[in-house]
Amino acid sequence: MSAENLRNLTFLGAADAGKTSLVEAIAHMMGATDRLGSVADGTSLCDFTPEEREKKHSLGASVVHLEGKGSGLNLVDTPGYPDFVSDAITSMGACGIAVLVVAANNESVPFHARRLWRLAGQAKLARAVVVTKVDHDNLALDKIIATLRAALGNRLVPVSMPNATGAGFNAVAEADASHRSVMVEAIVESDDALMERYLETGEVSDAELDAAVPGAIAKGTLSPLFFADPMRSLGVQPLVDWIIGRFPTAAMQARVVSVPEVDDAAAGSRLVMHAWKVLTDKHLGQISYLRVLQGTVKADQLVPNPRGGKAIKLGGLSFVFGKDLKPVAQAASGDIVAVSRIDEIEIGDVLVSEGEAEVRPFPVPAPYTAFAVRPKSRADEQKISSELSKIAKEDPSFRVRRNAATHEMIVEGLSELHLQTCLHRLEARGVGAETSLPRIAYQETITAAAEGHHRHKKQTGGSGQFGEVYLRVAPRERGSGYEFVNAIKGASIPTQYLPAVDKGIQEQMEKGILAHSTLVDLRVEVYDGKHHDVDSDEVSFKMAGAKALQDAFVKARPILLEPIMEVDITVPARYFGDVSGDLNTRRGRILGMESEDDVQIIKAHVPLAEMQGYSTPLRSMTHGEGSFTMKFDHNDQVPSHIQEKIVAELATIDAH
Repeated sequence: MSAENLRNLTFLGAADAGKTSLVEAIAHMMGATDRLGSVADGTSLCDFTPEEREKKHSLGASVVHLEGKGSGLNLVDTPGYPDFVSDAITSMGACGIAVLVVAANNESVPFHARRLWRLAGQAKLARAVVVTKVDHDNLALDKIIATLRAALGNRLVPVSMPNATGAGFNAVAEADASHRSVMVEAIVESDDALMERYLETGEVSDAELDAAVPGAIAKGTLSPLFFADPMRSLGVQPLVDWIIGRFPTAAMQARVVSVPEVDDAAAGSRLVMHAWKVLTDKHLGQISYLRVLQGTVKADQLVPNPRGGKAIKLGGLSFVFGKDLKPVAQAASGDIVAVSRIDEIEIGDVLVSEGEAEVRPFPVPAPYTAFAVRPKSRADEQKISSELSKIAKEDPSFRVRRNAATHEMIVEGLSELHLQTCLHRLEARGVGAETSLPRIAYQETITAAAEGHHRHKKQTGGSGQFGEVYLRVAPRERGSGYEFVNAIKGASIPTQYLPAVDKGIQEQMEKGILAHSTLVDLRVEVYDGKHHDVDSDEVSFKMAGAKALQDAFVKARPILLEPIMEVDITVPARYFGDVSGDLNTRRGRILGMESEDDVQIIKAHVPLAEMQGYSTPLRSMTHGEGSFTMKFDHNDQVPSHIQEKIVAELATIDAH
């Protein structure tokens, strides 16, 4: 299919808006299915995984390739939950058109939907809106349109309108003349010549307006607004007619790829593709979804490996129809295709037949919710790392790392629901895992000087063990680290044993004393000791050094330090009071606020211990519309009453 007749659309919006049902209805309207599939009964094209059918919600992006009436469409259905927003964002890199689906029964446009709308605009996608669920009671069309335009911009112009709201809604017709002037102004704004003539004469012919519509949508001066009921196929035909007849084609879309200058002949033959999604299939291995940005790709074509090394063969070249892959011999610029059994491809990769190319990176959110993960059995232990790595490759907002301070395997995601869903996929792949909240990487330090002493003596027949150490500890400035000072006078501790004393001290610092946490920022001065000509050895002095440090540490007014996070919380203004009040209960310190339309961004410092699992209460307080990001800022002292509780809990665990 030529890019002149191809359109790629991503369907975005909040959960339960009807995106999946709308894609299903379009596919049925174009004759691709014999019956209208349903999310509720698990027969939809797009929600085909066991988890999606169980939850009756999209959890990942899916593609439906359609052809008909001389046109080709790639429809990308995306998840509505903010927890799975990464697939919605990466789908924008595959499409030139974003269709925001909004439920009419919402009092306002959900914050998540507005965020996706803004991201689509920033990515220079053409944008349109479809309103669903007009059959609910107590709705007023004028109010719906005013609310949408206030939230999404005044370039939104009704194209189709329902005959009524509530139970009387049974037909959709072309928008009446009251919206024509707004439509005309939006169209002529995209073309300087048309605008000049319109300002001079006040008239532009219908033919000229129709010809300018695709350009107006592509440039963003016009965002058409439709009303539809996908389950009853109301309003779907006018939408399809506009998509095929008036939406910008793949050939018209603003180029998202930046390529070094090449001659025209090379530009015509050079292949450039962008990977925007990968998933793992138990039969086909890794399936990679690619958008062809330039040139033509042929089945089994060799392209340079984006990871380096040998060239890779693009096996299994296919168009995508829900869960099914339809093999093709070749695909051209604008097409969305899949290739299989290629492990080297990662999301964001650019595959180029020659030279180099750059693509705008996906602005996926960084993960901020974490679980500690342990394999359930020895068999699981052998597979857990590789399978988690595959899931991380499929989801750019899911990460796996090893915490060097706590020695735990940590998985990070956008919420507890996000992590639970990822770990359910792990279980479905035959790997059992147990989870818990990660241990906080506390640090231990001292606030006063003190002295310590230990004599290590052990006699078990034959040569024994002996080493005695006297030392002093003193606090150092925060962040300055550990300092070892040799203040021995004479030969009370022979020089060859001092490295062992130092090693014993450092090993004890790694293990911790107060709360099994690393000791930091202290000066240790070894000033005396004793040795035995026969029984002294490095092991003896290492143990004596460690025990002497313990003795001094407990006398030096030890404290715990905890990680303090820099947190940005984005919430609708109406929830500001609830969220800020909750932050105070979490020992948070609000640093400032920023306003953006009716949204508040709260900036605060909050202890990490108080932010574990925060996504769930934040969702509850804001009815799913709040989000947050956080990053480490500094360590600070744990309040004494909380320190006592932490130490007591650890003592109980140790006792068992």
